Amino acid sequence: MNLCAIFDMDGTLFDTGAGIKDCVRYALSVLNAPPLSEAQLNTFIGPSLFDSFSRTAKLSAEDATRAVALYREKYAVTGLESAVPYNGVLDMLSMLARKGVLLSIASAKPKVFVDKLLQVYGITDMFACVCAPDFAKTNSDKSALISAAAVSPRSVMVGDTRFDVEGAKKAGFPVIAVLYGYGKKSELQAADYLAESPARVADLLLSFPPER
Repeated sequence: MNLCAIFDMDGTLFDTGAGIKDCVRYALSVLNAPPLSEAQLNTFIGPSLFDSFSRTAKLSAEDATRAVALYREKYAVTGLESAVPYNGVLDMLSMLARKGVLLSIASAKPKVFVDKLLQVYGITDMFACVCAPDFAKTNSDKSALISAAAVSPRSVMVGDTRFDVEGAKKAGFPVIAVLYGYGKKSELQAADYLAESPARVADLLLSFPPER
């Protein structure tokens, strides 16, 4: 039975932080909301935007909805341009595909943006499944996305934040937490395995289940 590797997008496959944070700053400035620290801005990378604007920026539901719309308006123009794959990710994906590992994506990022990034880098066909919310959803259950992206009963999640770890555990799948993304190592200790680079992710997946 082929292994399925379910990848998070932001902070795992692509370094999207600069564009995300720039668009968050823009949305808050238009709403005349207080600016956020760099650490607070980093928490926007991974979970749903609505939740982040509500919890981290302390916006009302109405203002959080407006902030999400402003963010997406700018992200569609400038945010995608700054997103790049992490060094070694494209080689990792190619190697896994050649070795017969099934690839899929479970991301809280709107699917239209996920699809666009995959198209820009010519890797759309590598993925058997891309699970991400549409614009109508204000939040996303990461465990549901992970379950939907599991195209094989033998699946493992690869992500960079506690939301990926918690979602994988809830869905009943093991998880590899990457340390090169935006999650804090202290928040990733519940992961089954830790990986400091895409090459290490590939090593773990190709020998899965690896020895601890």
